[in-house]
Amino acid sequence: MIKSLIIILLSNVIAGELYSANLFENSNRVPEANEVFALTTNVEKQAAYITWQIRDGYYMYLDSIKLKLKDKVLPFKTLESSKELYKDEFFGETEILRDEFIISIEINSSLNLSEVLIYYQGCSEAGFCYPMQKNQLL
Repeated sequence: MIKSLIIILLSNVIAGELYSANLFENSNRVPEANEVFALTTNVEKQAAYITWQIRDGYYMYLDSIKLKLKDKVLPFKTLESSKELYKDEFFGETEILRDEFIISIEINSSLNLSEVLIYYQGCSEAGFCYPMQKNQLL
């Protein structure tokens, strides 16, 4: 009985190790969020453009994306996205983003872009989810 229990436990440990090799991209580390959700900004006269390049095997939650100036949520316009509905075990049916996501925010004289914060969150298809990310627009 004890031998069987030990064999079962060791099998689970070995299976977990094999599974985690894919999760951590065979390098025993979880890639940083900025590696899998590469964020760039481009500021022009009338608008700032924010682009995420989302690595294969990862996705972002559309509802998590917020632009904030202090406590005020700023509106943005979606320019390009690969949206799809996804059944999440924690959030239920939600929209996720893959590949590339581009948004814009209008610039006016009262908006100090260096104070605008970008929030977003995503996960890997292997099951690892990143905490909410926060970056400055500039």
